[in-house]
Amino acid sequence: MMAPSIYDWVKSEESRFETDEIQVGDNWHWNFRKHVQLIFHLKNGVFYTGENNWLRAFKQVMRPLLRLSYWTEDLEVKDVSFFIENTDNRVLSFLVKKYHDEVYVREHDLDTLFDEITESDIDYGGALVQKGKKRPELLPLNAVAFCDQTDLLGGPVAFKHYFAPDKLKQMSKVGWGKPENGATISLEELCTLATMDKDPVGTLNDAKNKVPGKTIEVYVVIGNLPDHYLKDNDDMEYTCPQVQVIAYYTDKHKRRQGVTLYRREDYGERLKFHASEKVYNRALGYSDGEAFLHPQIWSNFLEIHKMQMLEAGAKVPLWTDDESFTNKNAIVDGENLQVHTLTEGRTIGQVPTAATANIQLYQNAIDTWFEHSQLIGAAFDPILGKEQSSGTTFRGQERTVAQGRGWHDRRRGQRAKFIEELYRDWIIPDIVKEITRGTAFMATLTTEELTWIADQLSTNHANEKIKRSLLEGKVVTREEQEVLKQTFKETFAKGGNKRLIEILKGEFDGIEIKMGINIAGKQKDLVNLSDKLLSIFQFVFANPAGFQQAMQMPALAKAFQDILEYSGLNQADFMSLMMAEKPLALPQGQPMQPPQPMTLAKAPAEA
Repeated sequence: MMAPSIYDWVKSEESRFETDEIQVGDNWHWNFRKHVQLIFHLKNGVFYTGENNWLRAFKQVMRPLLRLSYWTEDLEVKDVSFFIENTDNRVLSFLVKKYHDEVYVREHDLDTLFDEITESDIDYGGALVQKGKKRPELLPLNAVAFCDQTDLLGGPVAFKHYFAPDKLKQMSKVGWGKPENGATISLEELCTLATMDKDPVGTLNDAKNKVPGKTIEVYVVIGNLPDHYLKDNDDMEYTCPQVQVIAYYTDKHKRRQGVTLYRREDYGERLKFHASEKVYNRALGYSDGEAFLHPQIWSNFLEIHKMQMLEAGAKVPLWTDDESFTNKNAIVDGENLQVHTLTEGRTIGQVPTAATANIQLYQNAIDTWFEHSQLIGAAFDPILGKEQSSGTTFRGQERTVAQGRGWHDRRRGQRAKFIEELYRDWIIPDIVKEITRGTAFMATLTTEELTWIADQLSTNHANEKIKRSLLEGKVVTREEQEVLKQTFKETFAKGGNKRLIEILKGEFDGIEIKMGINIAGKQKDLVNLSDKLLSIFQFVFANPAGFQQAMQMPALAKAFQDILEYSGLNQADFMSLMMAEKPLALPQGQPMQPPQPMTLAKAPAEA
């Protein structure tokens, strides 16, 4: 029996993924696609089932509370700081920081990546990131065609995309459509077979989305797959990690045909997944989006029924024992204050209804559900910007805000650890690779940074001169060494503050790079550490001249450098503070006073 093709297998797995449910608990069945689609619909103000014709009331509960979580748990590039505890390599720390801040962040739009990770985790219970060509990229969970529903990265993962012909042709840069990468068709040939419609998410119906331009349906499959799909050898037992890119087109006989654009073995780590609140035996964690489902659904239910009550309450049903009244009077078509006649001895009245009283019951229930959603979302009134009830003290409101932020801060810290992992495994190696291969970039330096760089370069320049002189049998005195350094600094200072920083290829070969990464203060309590070190120098800051003298002592100078490094500050900004001023020339015959020893300020005596 011939093994199935990868094209049939992908479509079969996608169809099964849409309907199969896993059992999470004894009375808990769950489907990945339905979970994502339900939250996707409701957070965007669209009913998941039933009519969406604007005649059914939709009370938006989820979106304002989700937006609050986005804001409260926001991580920005400015929250990222680097430090190197090995003082010998802190010049590399300066280069990485400068390249990251001035070049890499701008070119790779890391702020957007941080926002996408936060929103995906808060909405759906997880963020799936792939190692992209330029930077890590978030993969939308709506695009997952199939995966292991118990463990997202526990098996092969497939993503469904649509490419316009020009966008697809650009993928040739990463090897798509090339025979040496297993392609069975060229990108140019496939583009000629493109159609002008798209399948909606999934395959549950046969509807097509008509689009004005041609488009190609593409699946990217990552994970351990049978050797048969890689080598066409009918071996379905042996599996290996692969990347498969396949596409589909419709032939002239209206039949779907599959083609391969790329297939290779791949042992590198391409995907990373993060869930702030994991759920055992389920691919996605528990999210705010999921927590707000019941408040959103029941608020809509109550709102719809409340509107029906309002419609009923707006009607005024009448009764009368005059059987001929309606033949003589058309109440519906009557004008305001129009006079109607009754047969003598007959009466007319309004049918009593409970609509008005019931409306308030529904409103109370809606308010109760919103208060419940505030509780589960840690979205108390002060955080939402709403005014507190009368009598609440400022301290009480401040405490409520702090308590409300507690859960958000915890998840923000968990997400910071995940972003640290992205930096350590993908971003920092990418930056170091660009730097060490001889990259040149323009950077605007402060006066302090220029001074620090000049000091570093002048020392290297003087050392090179000394080495050459020693090889020639000449001895360089300390005074000559200082003259070399000073001459270099003066020449360097004439170049201005906008400098082209170029790292020569191989300049850092053999240097092990061990950088600490601190994101939003989660990885290390650097502020507390800095406070402890800073207390040593409190008495020095009151005496700048004495502080500069202290900086000539290696032990104290190193401790101060640690304060700067652990705080995420740049040592270059403090170089002039650390350098001792040259002593003023004294009049002839006046003896030089020895420096006075520094003493700790004594605490005032208690009364």
